[in-house]
Amino acid sequence: MAENEKKIKKEKASTTKKEIKNNKTASSKKDSSKKLEKTKVILEEKKEVKELKEKKENIKQARKQLYYNNSDSDELSKLIKIVLAVTLIIIVFYGVTVVVTNKAKEAAEEKNKQAVEIQYDSIMIGSMLNIDGSYYVLIENDDDIRLSEYTTLIQTIKANDDAPTIYTADLSSTFNKSYLGEKSNYESNMENFKVTGTVLVRVSNHKISNVYDNYDAIIKKLEELD
Repeated sequence: MAENEKKIKKEKASTTKKEIKNNKTASSKKDSSKKLEKTKVILEEKKEVKELKEKKENIKQARKQLYYNNSDSDELSKLIKIVLAVTLIIIVFYGVTVVVTNKAKEAAEEKNKQAVEIQYDSIMIGSMLNIDGSYYVLIENDDDIRLSEYTTLIQTIKANDDAPTIYTADLSSTFNKSYLGEKSNYESNMENFKVTGTVLVRVSNHKISNVYDNYDAIIKKLEELD
């Protein structure tokens, strides 16, 4: 009887140890499961945090790229405007230069033309009989107050289509000074030819045919030629 009780006690003790061991094992498994779940949660949170950071970084990069693109676009737009402005300035400057150059060229040509005309109309007294045909020569004295009046009439005459040829000879010129004297001599021999002031001479066939040596005579003849 006593042995049976011992056996039963021993079995109970063994059972109790097993239960305790099983409980410990179950508890350990439960704790491990909790730790695993907790680890999974932590990993998930880390993953979400990482993804969130990546999204933020992507958004940041996208904004930067957009800014740089806009900035590049603005810079390109500014560059185009500058190029256009410079081109416009060059075109305007070139246009003004061409206009000014053409104006200066036209003025120079007109001046040369006038100079040629003046030179063609002006002759030296010593050679005034060397020209073929019939023509008039106004020998001009710079001190004559009516000289501008004669010149105006001559310009009016020359405007006519059938105007006679009229030359001028300036007594103040170095080549003509020797023909100014105290007494007049209207010989066709130019070595003896002298005038005392403004004179209108008609030359025909290399000879002096008529002389008009005062204001009334000169004006009257010029008005007849007009």
